[in-house]
Amino acid sequence: MTPVGREGDGPGGRPAPPAGELCPLPGSPPALVDAATAAGRAAAGLEDARARLLRVRSALDGQRSTAVERARERVTAAGDAARTSGGLLEAAAATLRRHAAVLGDAQAAAQRALAFRADALGREARWQAEADEARRSTWNIAAGVAAPGAEGSVPVVSSPAVSGTAVSGAAWSGAAWSGAAWSGPPALPGDPAHAHLRLAAAERELAAARADVAAAEARWRAARETKDEASRRAAAALASLADVRAVRAITAAGAEPAGFQASGDAARSVVALLPRATSGGDAAARRAVREDLRHVLTAHADDPAFWAVFWDDASPAQLYEALIPRGPGAADVPAALGGGLGQALDGELARALGEGIGLWAQTASPEEQGDLGRLVVGDVAAGAGSPLTPAGRAEVAAALLPASLPAAVHAGADDALDAWWSERAPFDGSFTVLAPVVVAVAAGLAAHPRLAFDRLAPADAGRVGPSASRWLGSVPRTGWPDGGRAVARAFATAVDVGTASPDRGDQARAALLVSHATEALPVGLLRTPGLADDAAGSVALAYEPYVPVIGDVSQAQSPTSGKAGVEPVPAPGVDLDAEVAPDLGGRVPLVVQPELDAFALRDVIGATSRTPGAAAAWLGVTDRYSEWVLEQATSEGFDVDTGPRVPLVQEALSDIGALTGGMQAETIDTARAQVDTRETVLALAGTGVGYLRFGSRVVTEAVGLASGPALSLFDPEAPLDDARERIWSTEHGLIDRYATDLYDGVIQHDLGLGLTPDAAAERSSGLKPDGNGSAPATLFDAPFDHLSDPAEDDR
Repeated sequence: MTPVGREGDGPGGRPAPPAGELCPLPGSPPALVDAATAAGRAAAGLEDARARLLRVRSALDGQRSTAVERARERVTAAGDAARTSGGLLEAAAATLRRHAAVLGDAQAAAQRALAFRADALGREARWQAEADEARRSTWNIAAGVAAPGAEGSVPVVSSPAVSGTAVSGAAWSGAAWSGAAWSGPPALPGDPAHAHLRLAAAERELAAARADVAAAEARWRAARETKDEASRRAAAALASLADVRAVRAITAAGAEPAGFQASGDAARSVVALLPRATSGGDAAARRAVREDLRHVLTAHADDPAFWAVFWDDASPAQLYEALIPRGPGAADVPAALGGGLGQALDGELARALGEGIGLWAQTASPEEQGDLGRLVVGDVAAGAGSPLTPAGRAEVAAALLPASLPAAVHAGADDALDAWWSERAPFDGSFTVLAPVVVAVAAGLAAHPRLAFDRLAPADAGRVGPSASRWLGSVPRTGWPDGGRAVARAFATAVDVGTASPDRGDQARAALLVSHATEALPVGLLRTPGLADDAAGSVALAYEPYVPVIGDVSQAQSPTSGKAGVEPVPAPGVDLDAEVAPDLGGRVPLVVQPELDAFALRDVIGATSRTPGAAAAWLGVTDRYSEWVLEQATSEGFDVDTGPRVPLVQEALSDIGALTGGMQAETIDTARAQVDTRETVLALAGTGVGYLRFGSRVVTEAVGLASGPALSLFDPEAPLDDARERIWSTEHGLIDRYATDLYDGVIQHDLGLGLTPDAAAERSSGLKPDGNGSAPATLFDAPFDHLSDPAEDDR
C-alpha cells in the first residue's frame, strides 16, 4: 500500500523548505543598539557645540561692526546646522532603537517556533513509522496468513480490556507518547490481531503532530512578517531623514525631525514655515525656503493626513504670501513658483495643491468646504487691484479650485467672486489679474450642473440680468486664458438644466438667462481674442432649444420684412405662449422660450461661426432641428390631419434660414468695413488730402482689397458685391439641403403609408422646393437675408 507520508527529502517524507525558510531570522539587535548609541552620542556632542555657539553669539550681541555682523551670521548658521544635524541623528537613533527591540522580539518568537516545530517533526516521524507497521499487520490478517485454529495462528481476543474505548484512553494519548523517553508502543493484547486498533491510534497521533508542525511554521512566518514590516518602516523612516531639503524645511519651522514620519507633524511644521518665506534672512535664504516649501508640498501631494492638518492650520492668504510675495519681494520668486507677471505656476506644484485640497475636502463638512472656497477667492481678490500684487497668486488660487472639488467649495468660491465683482472699481485691472480664478470657478460650476443653474439663472428674476452681465458680458483685457471654454460651458450647462426640467418655472429661468445673455455675449465673452471652437460650440448648444422662434423673431423685428407693423426690440423676458408654428393646437409642445433681440442674436451667431469648427456646431444644431421637425411632421397625429404639417415645416425653414443667415453676418460686416475704408480713401483723395495724410495702413488695406480680379480701388462696393455673391451661393446650397431633405422625408413617409406618388405630392404641395419663387425658398430667403445682410435701418 502507498504510505500516507508526503514525498520529499525532508523529515517524514515532507518537502524540504526553500532556502531562507524556517531558519533563524537574520539581524543583530545589539549592533543596532550600538549604532543608535553612537548616533545619540554624536547628537549630544552637536547639541553641546550648539550651546557653545549660542554663548558666542550672545557675547557678540553687544558689539557692532561689519566683521561682527558677518561673524554673528556665521555663528547663527553653524548653530542652526548643528541643531538640524543633531535632530537628524536623534531621530535616526530613536528609529534604530525601536527596530532593535522589534527585531529581538521577532527573532525570539521565531526561535521558539522552530524548537516547537522540531519536536513536532520528531513525533510525526515516529507515528508515521508506527502507522506503517500497523498497516502492514492489518494487511496480513485481512489476507488470511494463518487460518483460525491452525498452527501459528494468533487467537482473536475480544476482551473488554482491548476494546476501542480502552485503546483510545489516556494511555494512548499523544501527550503520553511524546514523552522524553521512547520505548516503543505498549503491547496490545492479541497483537497483531488487533493491529487495526494500533493503526487508528497512530493515525490520530500522526495528524496531531502534523497540525503542530503547521502551527509552528505559521508562528515562524508571523514572526518573519513582523520583522520584515518593522524593517520596511525603519527603512522608510531613515530614507525620509535623508531628504535633506524637506527635512531642512521641517526643522527650520521648529519641529523635531523625529516627528517627520508623522504627516500631521509635517503639516504643522510647514504651516509654521510659511512666514519664513517672506521675512527674515536675505533674498537667497527666502528663495531657498520657498523651494523647500514647494518640495514638501509636492512630496505630500497624496497624503490625506498632511492636507487635513495643513488646511486646518493654514489660510490661502498665508500660502499666497509664502509662494508669491507681493511688492519688491516678488523678484525673489523662482519661475517654478509663478514669479513675475508673465510666469505660469509650475505644473507639479499646481497638481499637488489641487490634489491636496481635494483630499482635505473629503474629510471636511460642507460648511467647512464653503468657507475654504470663499477664502481661496477672497484672499487673492483682496489685493488683486494693487499693482504690487503679482499675477502668479491668481494661478495659485486657480490651482486650489479644481473642478473635481465638491459643489460646496465652488459655491463658496462663487460667493466670494460675486462679492468682489460688486465691490471692485471699474477698470481697475483686477479683472485681468483674476481671470484664472474666474475660469476655475466657472469650470467648477460647469462640473456641478445644478449649482451652475442656480448661480447663472437664480430663482430671483431680478438677479438674472446681473448674473448674465457678470459671467457673459465681461471679458478680461487680454481675453479668457482658456479661450472662453469654462464660462461658455457653465452657460450651456445652466441652460441645459433648466430646459431639461419638467418644471415650467425652471424652464422660464433658463429662457430668461438666454434672453439676457443674447445682449451680454457680444460685448463680453464673444470678444475674447481667439475664442475657442468648443467655447463657440457650447454657446450654440445653449441656443438649440430656442431655434423654433428664431425665424419669427427675426422677421417681426425687421422693417423690411413686409409686415404691416414692426415689433420693437423686446426687453429681456420670456414668452410662455410661444409655438413652433400657428394652428398646431398644442400638438408640438415647446419649453418656455425667451424674448430675443434678433440682431443681438445675429451678432452672437456670427461671432460663434468664424471658423469651420465653430460653424459646424451651429450646423449640427440646424441638422438636429430639421430631424426633429421631420419626426414631428410624420408622427401619427399629422397622418390623420395633415393640414398643420405644411406650416410646421415652413416655419422650420424660416427658423433655419434665420440661423444660417446669422452665420454669414460677419462676412457682410467685414465687407461693409472694407467698403467704408475704400470710400474714405476716395473721399480724401478727391479733396486733395492725399494718401499719406491718413496713414499707410488704410491705404495698404484698400489697395489690397482692389488687387483681386475684376475689382478696382475706385469701385467701393466691390467687396460687398463679392461677399453677397458668395453668400448667395451659400444660401442656395442651404435651401437645397434643408428644404429638399424635409420635403423628401415627408413624401417618403406618406408613400410608406400607401399613398400614391401623386397623392403624397398633393398633400405636401406647399413644401416642394420649386426654385427661387417657391414657398419654401421664399420662407427660407427672407429671414436668411434679414440676419445675413440687414438693411441699414434694420437696427
